[in-house]
Amino acid sequence: MAASGPQSLRPRAVLTVAALVLVAGSAPAQILPWEVTVAEIEAGRLRNFAQRLSKQNVLYQLHLGQVRKADLVATSVQIDRVIESLGEGNSSYSIPAPWSPEIREQIVRVDATWAPLRRIAIASPYEYFRVPREFTPQADRGGDPLLLRYFDDLSLDLVAESEKLVSLYHEECVKTGVEVCQTAMTSGLAAMLIERATKEAVFLVAGIEPVKNRSRLERSIEAYHAQRRANNESPFFAAALDPARGPSAKAASELLVSLRADWDAMQAEFAILAAGDERNFDLRQLLAIQARLVQKVERLTGALVRYASVTYGG
Repeated sequence: MAASGPQSLRPRAVLTVAALVLVAGSAPAQILPWEVTVAEIEAGRLRNFAQRLSKQNVLYQLHLGQVRKADLVATSVQIDRVIESLGEGNSSYSIPAPWSPEIREQIVRVDATWAPLRRIAIASPYEYFRVPREFTPQADRGGDPLLLRYFDDLSLDLVAESEKLVSLYHEECVKTGVEVCQTAMTSGLAAMLIERATKEAVFLVAGIEPVKNRSRLERSIEAYHAQRRANNESPFFAAALDPARGPSAKAASELLVSLRADWDAMQAEFAILAAGDERNFDLRQLLAIQARLVQKVERLTGALVRYASVTYGG
């Protein structure tokens, strides 16, 4: 998965895409099956970052935590890097350049959807309200003076377009016949649902559409449980984490145990919030758990892909 350290932001360039020969409607022979999975996982990270950006914006605008403007800029850099890696390929992280017109076109749509959100996210505090007027001059800001819901709507548009890209990669992954595809899909969803649930909890704390966001939070928790059940029932998941395979599988199994303990702690915080007991609700604790959880899900998913690369060659 692509690196996510800070770098200076630069104007978005038109995506340049390396041309690859199509083979029987699927990935070209020079792209290994597990590299298709890496592309699918990387596209899924866009959904996570979009949810994170919306959460960070609320925390920053309402001074609810330690989020600074630099944090929104850093997340924007991560989104830029993922889109660039998917659009052009990144051999350092085994991300292939797009090999079909459908994937190529969807990456362009993702980039176009990201553009307005990016401009707001990286805008200085003094330009935050001016920038949106440049591309939505007639938008009604009544009842949303800090643009929190508007910003979230833009982030959800990016999630939706990213979902379409993930689906395209998943279809290509299934064609390769490797069993890791479904596990990669469910693991990616798990990370996104953790980000989404935390964002919805932050919206609740901020008093933003509490009825709607309480319902969304409940749905996100149930969806996470569904993904957990799917992984539990996956033969590939069990094989990849079989301790008899050696130290790497044992380490991954221990990571999974730790991950699930963090989720249980996170759900306990959600329960306090759902009960309306905000006096005993610790937002800082929730955010710390969430950050650990997403990192652990990504590490576990990486371990699964490494297992696939060994199992299927290359």
